[in-house]
Amino acid sequence: MIKVLQVTGAMNRGGAEVMIMDVFRNVSKEIHFDFLINYNPKSGIVTGDFDQEIKNKGGQLYHIPTQWSNGPFKFFKEFKKIVDTAKPDIVHIHMNSKSGIIAWAAKKAGVKHVITHVHADIKFRGNPLYKLVSNAEMLFQKMAINKFSDQYWGCSIEANNSLYYAAKLNKKNSAVINNAVDVKAYQEVNLEAVKLLRESYHLGEHTFVIGNVGRIVSHKNVVFIIDVVHQLVQQGVDCKFVFAGREDQPTYFKEIEERIALHQLQDKVIYLGLRSDIPVVMSTFDVFVGPALKEGFGLVAVEAQAAGVPCILYTGFPQSVNMDLNLVAFLNNFSVEAWVETILKMKSHKMENKEAIKNKIVTLGFDSDTNTKQIEERYKTLMHTNR
Repeated sequence: MIKVLQVTGAMNRGGAEVMIMDVFRNVSKEIHFDFLINYNPKSGIVTGDFDQEIKNKGGQLYHIPTQWSNGPFKFFKEFKKIVDTAKPDIVHIHMNSKSGIIAWAAKKAGVKHVITHVHADIKFRGNPLYKLVSNAEMLFQKMAINKFSDQYWGCSIEANNSLYYAAKLNKKNSAVINNAVDVKAYQEVNLEAVKLLRESYHLGEHTFVIGNVGRIVSHKNVVFIIDVVHQLVQQGVDCKFVFAGREDQPTYFKEIEERIALHQLQDKVIYLGLRSDIPVVMSTFDVFVGPALKEGFGLVAVEAQAAGVPCILYTGFPQSVNMDLNLVAFLNNFSVEAWVETILKMKSHKMENKEAIKNKIVTLGFDSDTNTKQIEERYKTLMHTNR
């Protein structure tokens, strides 16, 4: 058995975490996953969305304070204790630009095989001081990543180029592992559950559903969707907006509620909270609207297409989320009128041909079954590499 220690942040429902869990569910019994969760001591250890499932599947959860909270040397010491207990053959790091010190700690602890896996094209946004400090740290982290890692994986060529040196990007040491979705879960969705959930929305005969799924944070730009729905209602369009996700910024959620009240849309907007049945939720939508200002990859848009749902996305989503199913429209502005027009154009474009959807997503390499086989094969190859 190959023991792999997956190094992550809290295992909540984010793009990278969903992908890791899809691999965990589908990997063969020859591979065993444990998880090392980095946490902020000020917040303490929180329960992740997937923690119980990990335990049920036999995975062990370890926790370690973030590398800068107590300093790198204490981090090295704590990491060594966990490695001595977990005894991993491979450490697989998913911490993006924070991965360098972790790779260093893994090697210092005696781990033979270290994989760094970047899940986004790393670009820092914000005020000039924040960008200056972040880029300075990233230079140091990149040096450590490229010195102490054995494998350099990423969700795209652009992501790999953002974190790894060109000399490391060869067929032996690097790979593009697409952020993928469990297409089967969307193909075999429980239709009765979809029907019951849509009925709970109290739709009229001609009401169509605008949907969004994601953490409730300001850069997801849900307030803009409220403005778009208001304009649709003003034009006499029969629609409802349904959104789901973890409420990670209470002040922003309050802003959403205030905007709903301002436009008197209480009967037009439904918040489902955090859901574990995303294939069901996604299948209740007639159109997915994603005006997020930035997305590392935007796996949710691939999930929507797996459900056959047309997507209208801001260019904060990368072009690579388009699965070439004629289901995606990108807008590069926040003109309410332009979004309204595009929604009305695409709301009836829902795709029912499951076979065509599956074939296209599998061919493009965004199916988690294909991903799992690729990752498992690379684990096995790595274990047979003499160093």
